[in-house]
Amino acid sequence: MKQVVCAVATRGHRILLARRAPGEHLAGHWELPGGKVEPGESLAAALTRELQEELGVTAKVGAEIARSVHHYERGCIELIALATAFDGEIAHLTVHDAVQWYAADGLVDLAVAPADIPLLDVILAGIEN
Repeated sequence: MKQVVCAVATRGHRILLARRAPGEHLAGHWELPGGKVEPGESLAAALTRELQEELGVTAKVGAEIARSVHHYERGCIELIALATAFDGEIAHLTVHDAVQWYAADGLVDLAVAPADIPLLDVILAGIEN
């Protein structure tokens, strides 16, 4: 099973989501930004690297918030959400074509990547309280 890390970056009661670009797996779906953990890499190091590569930000990665397992046709992943902060704005996008800060009520009609749905339920419950 592949481990995938994702960032839980918040501003007030809003959470950062990124939309997968055309031509990418799950194109058009919104997700918590992140990526695969390489062999021998810590979860925090993997997320720091992925956010630098994909968004051009230098992140401060904190504690684990939640994790879930999802089965795609292509295989199984363990998705691990980590508290994340970064200063400044997103410098560039590579596998995404948009980023947006969303409040919980803004997610209702959003096409969210299936693996992210259970994590967002947990995360948003924590943000709202």
